[in-house]
Amino acid sequence: MLLNEAQRAFDRGAEMRVNDPDQAISVFREAADKFQLIVDSGIRNGRLYYNLANARLESGRLGRAIADYRRAQRLLPNDGRVEHNLSYARSLRRDQIEFTGRQAFLETLFFWHYHTSSSLRFTSALACYLLFWLLLIARTFFRQWRWRYLLLPTLVLWLILGCSVAVDMHAQAAYSGGVLTADNVIVRKGNGEGFEPQFKQTLNEGVEFSVLERRGDWLHIELPDGKTGWIRADQAEII
Repeated sequence: MLLNEAQRAFDRGAEMRVNDPDQAISVFREAADKFQLIVDSGIRNGRLYYNLANARLESGRLGRAIADYRRAQRLLPNDGRVEHNLSYARSLRRDQIEFTGRQAFLETLFFWHYHTSSSLRFTSALACYLLFWLLLIARTFFRQWRWRYLLLPTLVLWLILGCSVAVDMHAQAAYSGGVLTADNVIVRKGNGEGFEPQFKQTLNEGVEFSVLERRGDWLHIELPDGKTGWIRADQAEII
């Protein structure tokens, strides 16, 4: 079975990592290729993407590893191992571009939205919804019941969390992002080699971005700090 072959290759690479690191990289790439064949066959789940990302990371393909960790994250939003490995992979990037401006302000103000999973907020919203109706029913039988004062806070929490989940669902449907998979990427002012570079410095593998537009073989991207420019599509992987 291909999955077993891929896992055995990964385990073999792990055993060779210390004594023969160069050969280990080759074996990890073999494992990644086998995991990718499974994905290409139409099988997609969080655990498969997680294993593929691990193999890519060990084989030195940082950008593709981050892309696959993010795919795994979407399917396994509460998995601590996925979150940990994604954070570690991001720490290896040569270019650390921080969120600034409006996005940074939003993440600070609505930290509970950006730093908790959609599934956790959905579960909490559902709990508030059920609690609200239970309290409302109890209020009809116990007029003097002091817990009736929890009705309004419960309703407010239900609406806030529900709106937060709805925003996530809309964003996931509309969002198009990617990760650079090459080093020394020149971000240009337009969609062609004839345009001047947008920045003095090139970007390296692992940088994440949002896709604003696609024209032929070129992508118009926005970086986390809000800066924009054009890159060749073959230098990135779209998530």
